[in-house]
Amino acid sequence: MRRSRSFSVPIALAVVFAGCAAPPPVAAPAAPRPAVVSRPCAPSDVAACQADCDAKRWSSCTALAFLYDTGTGVSRDPLRARALYERACDGGDMHACGNLGFSYESGVGAAHDQARAVALYRRACDGGDAHGCGNLGFVYEMGNGAQRDQARAVALYAKGCDAGDAHACGNLGFDYENGAGVTKDQARAVKLYEHACDGGDLHGCGNLGFVYETGNGLPKDPGRAVALYQRSCDGGDPHGCANLAAAYETGTGVAADRARSIELHRRACGAGAAASCERLKALGEVP
Repeated sequence: MRRSRSFSVPIALAVVFAGCAAPPPVAAPAAPRPAVVSRPCAPSDVAACQADCDAKRWSSCTALAFLYDTGTGVSRDPLRARALYERACDGGDMHACGNLGFSYESGVGAAHDQARAVALYRRACDGGDAHGCGNLGFVYEMGNGAQRDQARAVALYAKGCDAGDAHACGNLGFDYENGAGVTKDQARAVKLYEHACDGGDLHGCGNLGFVYETGNGLPKDPGRAVALYQRSCDGGDPHGCANLAAAYETGTGVAADRARSIELHRRACGAGAAASCERLKALGEVP
């Protein structure tokens, strides 16, 4: 699988907590996450990968950047990663252009420059990088660096999804579920969440879990919902952790376990799930 940075799925999950009204669904986009390169450099192959990069094999530059970007087998060095992404992008590797755009978007390894990020996402997408299309769709959906254009966002998510970006599939599913820029279509949303989850998008797994929990588009199956929330949470999605915490709190699809619920709420709260922070306070626990 190719590696690039991609903004992940806007979460469409709501958590029902015992003893209080359910909070509204969370519709804000989740944090971006790295994907995986097609030919990653093994930590033991750093020297060989550097030699390939020096020989202008641009995909090796991108793969080497991934190691420095994530600190995999080497000391994490965002500045070094950004320089390698830039070199590979200049050489014509569109996946590197997308990742370089993320560096400018996030301000990690480069000074924050949203206009530069958007230009790089557009270049990556035009050059065939699925993740670049997904990220550019996110820009248009949120109006962050370009005029908000929901129809354009949907078209870019569809392009990215068709080209293999699981995150774009999940975002497209969210839009179909909510009728954002398209006619509302729950069956289509479910298929896209399934495709996203199967492709490794953990936010898509969490959204699919919510479908199983509520029975909105699939037969209700709380046990399956819990398994999907667990997968999402284990992969670092705070909303998946929040929904898993609620399941343990209420005994929905799993045996009730207050201690486990508190632990998961704390994990979710620490990762940015505000609903879990509020629930901990309501339970008299320290977030």
